[in-house]
Amino acid sequence: MQKVTSKDGTQIAFEKSGKGPALVIIGGSLADHNFYSKLADELSKHYTVYNFDRRGRGESGDTQPYAVEREVEDVAALIANAKKPVFLYGHSAGSALALRAAAAGLDIAKLVLADPPFTPHSDNDEEAKADFAKETAAVQELHDKGDHKGNAARFLGSFGLSEEDVEGMLQSPMGEGMIDCARALPYDYAMLDDGLTPTALAAKVEAPVFILAAKAMPEAAKELAQAMPNAKFEAMEASTHEMSPADIAKKVVTLLIIQEKQL
Repeated sequence: MQKVTSKDGTQIAFEKSGKGPALVIIGGSLADHNFYSKLADELSKHYTVYNFDRRGRGESGDTQPYAVEREVEDVAALIANAKKPVFLYGHSAGSALALRAAAAGLDIAKLVLADPPFTPHSDNDEEAKADFAKETAAVQELHDKGDHKGNAARFLGSFGLSEEDVEGMLQSPMGEGMIDCARALPYDYAMLDDGLTPTALAAKVEAPVFILAAKAMPEAAKELAQAMPNAKFEAMEASTHEMSPADIAKKVVTLLIIQEKQL
């Protein structure tokens, strides 16, 4: 893997493949570049793909203390390494980092945010924030104990998976990587701030944006799109967590072409 040096000296590891405009994949929770390798292969037919390990995962460094601003600087280092124009594909919790990078004014031509994991605003915002703070504290407690497998299991179980299914996933070939990436799970919770859709942050994003979410859970994605000056939302039959890499790549390529022509 190649490496770039972030502003604080942290080494950020990435794999570079393909030809064409640069596209940076920003992965979600419990995932390093290996999780997105098949997607990178598909996207590299159209783009020069930067598939990287976020800090605290895989072969990237993990300089302390952590701050979400450091991860934005990591993205900036990758963008500086790439030839313009640069596109971003942010997946799940990675979409929160992509959003922050765009809001910070990084030189991003266009971005796709897939399945942003925010809680939509409602009359119960304070309760939702309290629940998220409680979950964040539980994640941090397991992290401080060094129980990364426990953190990974807790996270996967929050999606309704049985203990047996969770254990099977963690014992699978990809399980070792998921447990390793759980070292950085508190970083994802920090990236989401209070857990609610960050409409004020989204309003700062000037780059063209496409936001994808399953039509069964579109609220947060719609909120983001409505808050942005140059964004469109598209409801999907399923979330990108359930789609094949080939289908995701096809959708991303199509959207970026649409953006180029219409936005």
